[in-house]
Amino acid sequence: MEERRMGSVSQASRRRMARWINGLIILIVILLGLSFFVPTNYYVTRPGSAISLGPIIEVEDGKKDETGSFMLTTVRMGEASIAWYLYAQFSQDAELMPKQLVVSQGESNEDFIRREQAVMDNSQKLAEAVAFRLAGYDVHVENQGVWVMGILEGMPAKGALKIGDVITEVDGVKTPEAKDLLHQLAGKKEGDEVEITYTRDGQVAKTMLPLKPLPNSQSVGIGVRTDSKQSIEIPKKVTIAAQGIGGPSAGLMMALEIYDQLNTETDLTKGFQIAGTGTIALDGSVGKIGGINHKIVAADAAGAEIFFAPDDPNDPNSNYKDAVKTAERIGTSMRIVPVKTIDEAVAFLNELKPKQT
Repeated sequence: MEERRMGSVSQASRRRMARWINGLIILIVILLGLSFFVPTNYYVTRPGSAISLGPIIEVEDGKKDETGSFMLTTVRMGEASIAWYLYAQFSQDAELMPKQLVVSQGESNEDFIRREQAVMDNSQKLAEAVAFRLAGYDVHVENQGVWVMGILEGMPAKGALKIGDVITEVDGVKTPEAKDLLHQLAGKKEGDEVEITYTRDGQVAKTMLPLKPLPNSQSVGIGVRTDSKQSIEIPKKVTIAAQGIGGPSAGLMMALEIYDQLNTETDLTKGFQIAGTGTIALDGSVGKIGGINHKIVAADAAGAEIFFAPDDPNDPNSNYKDAVKTAERIGTSMRIVPVKTIDEAVAFLNELKPKQT
């Protein structure tokens, strides 16, 4: 009888232990599942993709017989859950960014998307202008107004203006460039009201806004981050199907693809897979971007053989220097080429010998 009771007790203990372990496993699974949905105050960036621009860009009467390809590179970005936050602590290919560095305080996800798309649209137009001028065509550029690229929380513009609006007048005085808005508000004081004329989706509207002190400034304003909006007219039609891609960093590579399609006598790619990144300005200068390390990884994974990286010899953290470090870390054979202007990129390609197949 005593042995039977001891056996029963042992079996009961094992059952309780099994239930406890099963309950713990279920709890862990639930917590792990929740960790993918509970947000943090960070965004996580990771390598994206390298996308061939030939199928995306079409220039009227342009050539489409490149032996190689130009590729834009992307970075994956999203709000970091607890799971992604923990993953980023151990991965060299995931990077955390404080949320306030990505979206402005009070900026909605819709505002963020509108801003990224507006910047991409502007980058496309600048790329077209630079490429056509490089190919010897006349390009007409006209300043249209002050582009609203961000709105500060708690400031008068919040709720009245939207990202993507273009301010064309202040108190009836035209504001063709961003500096003109600052000039019109200079000398005014807190509580003064100004009439803002703006366009949104092609429609003209007006609004009266009071002025408030700007954060960390001695000046007053309406609380907008701005850029100059330009109308660019080119002599041929260019179609760019880059839906879902935002930001300004594809400017250089789009300009190279457009220029190559215009240049019907020479294939600039020489048979190589050429990736890269960098903003493009109207004067052809190439600007710094974020996430260069992720773009190197993405380009290498896509088989790129050459990568154009923005360079600034006076910047200890230049894109080019960071690109070289990442290339060495992942052991890629991809050639990293520093560029400060599109002219430097074209000069490199002109001197490049065709790829031996």
